[in-house]
Amino acid sequence: MKNLKIGEKVSNVLTNRKLIKFTKHRHKRRIGNFKIAPILQNDFYLDFQGVATNVNFSAKTSKRFRKILSEFIKTCRFVNLFITNSCTCRCTMCNFWRQNKTFMKDSIFMKTANVLEGLGFYNFSLTGGEPLLHPKYFDFVKILKHKGFYVNSPTNGTLLTERNAKRLRESGIDSVSVSIDSLNPEVADKVRHYPGQLHSALNGLKLLKKYGIPSSAIVLLAKHNIHEYSEIIKKLDAEYDTPSILCFPDAGIGPLEDINFNKDELVKLLDELLILKKEGYRLLNATEYLREIKRAYLNQKRCIPCYGGYYYVNVYWDGRVTPCFNKGTICHINDLSVDSLRKRGCTDCLNQCFIEFSYISDCMARKKFFTLWKERSETLELHFLG
Repeated sequence: MKNLKIGEKVSNVLTNRKLIKFTKHRHKRRIGNFKIAPILQNDFYLDFQGVATNVNFSAKTSKRFRKILSEFIKTCRFVNLFITNSCTCRCTMCNFWRQNKTFMKDSIFMKTANVLEGLGFYNFSLTGGEPLLHPKYFDFVKILKHKGFYVNSPTNGTLLTERNAKRLRESGIDSVSVSIDSLNPEVADKVRHYPGQLHSALNGLKLLKKYGIPSSAIVLLAKHNIHEYSEIIKKLDAEYDTPSILCFPDAGIGPLEDINFNKDELVKLLDELLILKKEGYRLLNATEYLREIKRAYLNQKRCIPCYGGYYYVNVYWDGRVTPCFNKGTICHINDLSVDSLRKRGCTDCLNQCFIEFSYISDCMARKKFFTLWKERSETLELHFLG
């Protein structure tokens, strides 16, 4: 590769066929090309216009890029690890907080980490309830990171204080997803039954950015926000510099009476979201998953089977292992083996966690790397450029 000079246009000098090129669009306007070499030269990175620039964090940038490539190679199995059902909120669409308060014991956690490591699971989502309520939460993150796993945590944001944000950085967590139901404080408080939840969540996003922790907003689709959903995505991106994830409601988590919507409303929204993705707004869902929801509601043939119980499992605080929220227990974590993980395609629901990650995992297992690259370009931006 030809050596770069400060200020030299990269497009004129980088001709290696292995280079990865993608164009970044934001808010209906193209703001530049990115070209990233698999092996980055020290002291150089590419700015928004593809100009070689001298910086001090090229080693860190290269490390992030290698991490993404490593994730592409290793990522085939995901786990929701429910370490508690305790929560600060009383959400209308959730059943967890209605149960007796329970925390995962250290012994079950260690058994889970060891068993899933042996079965090829790489992505761990430490969840709940509100996972930050677990007294051993930060220890759990450190243990998983020491084993080399990718660790994410969803949170309602009520415990994202300055102290906890700093501890999250020290734990080495890879990313945090914060629940945002509406940018209207009254609506958010009504849904979560926690006064000030929206303020805490938005402030938490700022703290995560302050401490350099990649973050996103989980926006549960419901009738209280379906008509403003597109605006929420745009505002979170433009005003809060935060990418979003559409979370589709699932009866297995809790009651849906307060969040249902009709087919026409949903199809209209999905068309809007697909346009927003083309315009460059950071909605992290796979395009094919959004199309799958639309196919389901238009009674068209489904194209993405869910492989929950094979690529993805839930492990609960008491050690129960289930394929998803809607199926029965597979076994206890003590008895989980490769024979327990069976690849059975299912199209009974549209749960984002299981269907979308089944799609990603199956593409990985079938070595559809180009498809993955296209679908996960926003994830690349979140972890590499964010």
